[in-house]
Amino acid sequence: MKMGQIDVLANTQSLTLTKPWKDFAKDKKALSFLEKQVFYPYMRNCRWFAGKARMIKFLKVQQLLDMPIEVGKSYLVIVHIGYTFGDEEKYALPVSFVPDDYELLEQVNPKAFIIKMTSDGKPGWLIDAIYDFRFQTELYKNIWDNGVVKQEVGQITYHRGKGLEPQDEDMGYLCVIPDLEQSNSSFVFGNKYFFKLYRKLFREINPEVEMLQFLTETGGFKNIPAFCGSLIFERPGIPPVTLGLMMQKVASKSDSWVATGDDLNDFLFMFVDKLFSIREGVFEKVELLGKRTAEMHLALLSGDKNQDFKPEKFNKDYVNWVEEHLSSLLDKRLNLLKENYARLDKNAKVLADDFIENEANIRLFFGKIVSKEFQSSRIRIHGDYHLGQVLFTGTDYLIIDFEGEPESSIADRKIKHSPLKDVAGMIRSFHYAVCSKLYFSAETRSIDPLRLQKAADRWYKIITDAYLDAYLNTMGDMASVFGNRTEMNFLLQLHLLEKAVYELGYELNGRPDWIRIPLKGIQHVLFEIEKFN
Repeated sequence: MKMGQIDVLANTQSLTLTKPWKDFAKDKKALSFLEKQVFYPYMRNCRWFAGKARMIKFLKVQQLLDMPIEVGKSYLVIVHIGYTFGDEEKYALPVSFVPDDYELLEQVNPKAFIIKMTSDGKPGWLIDAIYDFRFQTELYKNIWDNGVVKQEVGQITYHRGKGLEPQDEDMGYLCVIPDLEQSNSSFVFGNKYFFKLYRKLFREINPEVEMLQFLTETGGFKNIPAFCGSLIFERPGIPPVTLGLMMQKVASKSDSWVATGDDLNDFLFMFVDKLFSIREGVFEKVELLGKRTAEMHLALLSGDKNQDFKPEKFNKDYVNWVEEHLSSLLDKRLNLLKENYARLDKNAKVLADDFIENEANIRLFFGKIVSKEFQSSRIRIHGDYHLGQVLFTGTDYLIIDFEGEPESSIADRKIKHSPLKDVAGMIRSFHYAVCSKLYFSAETRSIDPLRLQKAADRWYKIITDAYLDAYLNTMGDMASVFGNRTEMNFLLQLHLLEKAVYELGYELNGRPDWIRIPLKGIQHVLFEIEKFN
């Protein structure tokens, strides 16, 4: 690798440590320089940094965690960033020092180089340690050994999961970093295990770690990437921080959003030829997805011996929280819609008017949750369940990404809900799939929008019924989970409306042309909730 190639990506300044690398955490002068001159420009060029568009007020190195490697050590730098507007954030930035005479220097990815640095009298580079072979192998070794690395305060604890197979002890030497556009950093060991290093940090165990570990080791649910290990920073009296997760690497043809889009292409071409037809194979896939969704929820219902997963009934605190959450969500989306009303096209304005005019009815329906007596169970759920979170293998489905709703706090993502909240998320995703295909395909531009909407509504109703029938048949005894059919219908419509209202914000902020989809979804629910009045 040419040095000029590195210089283009790395900070063009240089840094000489005043203390040995083993005492880097105590080198205040060097850390101050990195805070003021180096870390922010480097992070701004990283895909995982979410604060690129915000003005920063401060950047501080909050802590350096020791992460020993085969020769020497790496550090996990916890960077604390404050902005002129919005919440502060903390990021994980693992770093290593590699001297210029390091034998593997030419194999290090150019993206790794942070700044030219001299340490212990040796010229070299400060690099992002995810690209350091020594760091990669040490992560895997510590997970395999259930390692514990003591820190000045607390410890880094590695947990080995049951998904890690006994013959794979040396897999840590076979590491590849995939070129993915994502908010974390990933390693693939031996094309078999997928390790995710969390970049943005939260003070609590990440729900994805908890969910995969429970479903693998207690629930026995097979249609997920099995839990293989985790990396947690623990301190006395302070909530733990999840640093990383390892799971089985799974193979798939596509996610279900893409697979459903492919099926909809067949439907689209027949519809353009004035033929309404859904192939039998589509129903088989939808029914299988309903079955797998139910099996996931049945596994999550099996947590009687684990307080974090033990099913609970609805109570006053929960229904009050839900009502307050729904009311706040409605306020925010109504205000956002009114602010952006002039940007909407004619068809969207008709639907927006209907939504605005029905504000009182929506509030009345949301408010009913506090006046009803519920028999339903509440459990931990996926929380962000849609077609993009399900991989299609060609014959089966694998459910992924259990981190929960991105806009929610980590604590809120762990709140137990009716499993119908997940069901509603998938149903809304079916609606998105058919509407986006019919509304925005070149083949339908000359077709009457009303005809398009009728076709979308019919497809949506037929597919939703097939999904729900398979889901409920697999769930079995409805009374123990959903109370009764009236209660089930109420909760399903409640979560469908919640989801559609939530979607308004996403579309208004990113894809205003798509605003008709959630607005139409709201209208669907408004027709249904007349039955509850």
